Amino acid sequence: MRIINVLFVGVIATSYSGCANFDPTLNGLVKISSHSAKPSGSSDRTIAPTYISTATSSKEEGCTMLPNRKSRVDVDTLYGRAMTRFGFKSPEQIAIYRKTVDRTYLVDQGYKHEKQNGAFYHLAQTVPYAAVGVSRAMWLELKFSKNGTGSDVTAEFCVDPADPIASSSTNRQKISARIQEILGG
Repeated sequence: MRIINVLFVGVIATSYSGCANFDPTLNGLVKISSHSAKPSGSSDRTIAPTYISTATSSKEEGCTMLPNRKSRVDVDTLYGRAMTRFGFKSPEQIAIYRKTVDRTYLVDQGYKHEKQNGAFYHLAQTVPYAAVGVSRAMWLELKFSKNGTGSDVTAEFCVDPADPIASSSTNRQKISARIQEILGG
């Protein structure tokens, strides 16, 4: 019986093997295809770099932790803004996408979508952003927690440190300002 289970897993693994390509239009979803052709609308990289932040590594190369701040905006409004303006995807949206468009799309390794309506939200995913007119990918992690009528906000983003445009201090300042503008308030 164990041999059959191992063979079954091996068949599944080989049927899904191939190249993984990041498509910035899919907001953190990765396409696994059995051929090496680049999907339409994809970035120039075959595989997007994975920038997964952890609470213990605030000095990770390519990552910027924004100062914790208090926002006058409630957590539910911040969640709505993050979902629409940064392109985060809920597990339900991902499930529908897999069923209707392509079942081989996968989410990021560190994908998070935790929510307690009215109290706490934790979102983490690769999202697109524009730098010098070109769409690039960045890792964005946001936490909103209720604090009175407002919210406490923490944010961290990571860009490719090997990309001189993405990792420039000017670009990092623009990303920081956009995050603070959307989540401020």
